[in-house]
Formats: sequence, C-alpha cells, structure tokens
Amino acid sequence: MQKIEKLTAAAFPVAVRNGVVLVDFFAQWHGPCHKQWDVLSALADQDRFPEEVKITKVDVDEAPVIAAKFEVDMIPTLVVFRDGEEVGRIVGVAGEKELLNLVAPAGEE
Repeated sequence: MQKIEKLTAAAFPVAVRNGVVLVDFFAQWHGPCHKQWDVLSALADQDRFPEEVKITKVDVDEAPVIAAKFEVDMIPTLVVFRDGEEVGRIVGVAGEKELLNLVAPAGEE
C-alpha cells in the first residue's frame, strides 16, 4: 500500500525535486476533489501505481502560491513532476486508466 503524502507550501519544492511525483491539487470543500481522492486512494491501496511514483496532494486553499505558480485554475488538477519539471497533467476528475497512463511514461527515460 502506497502512502499519499499531504504537502505544505514549504515542503513542496523538496518533495518534487527528485524522482517522479504525482501531485493532486485539491480543495477540501470541492465535491469532485473527493471523487478524485477515492480513485487515487483505491489505486494506492492496491499498489497499482509504478513503484517509483511518489503520490502527494496539495490543498490549494492552504498553498495558493504553489497552485498559482503551476497555473492550477481548476480543481482537481493532477500534475506529474520528474526531477522538479512538469511532465504531465490532467485537469478534472481522472479515472483509474487515465491516472495510470499519466504516470506510466513518467518513470521511463
């Protein structure tokens, strides 16, 4: 079972600096974000993400500067970073297949 880490604005730069990191930009009050969380949690619980992918989430209300920096205008937004650089993005609720496709190429050279 993979753990999903909630990132603060201070922890964000360090968390995405190395390796492959999936970031779920969300808000507690937003219904579709809860739906996205259910999908992410199910995949993480079943260890369906590639082993090298770190799964994280950022509350846009708690870290608005980070959300603005990465032009997160709608939530949920899922962004994949590889060694600090954005390599993929989905805006809106993504299903299991979309999420797995998003992170699958991220771990490859």
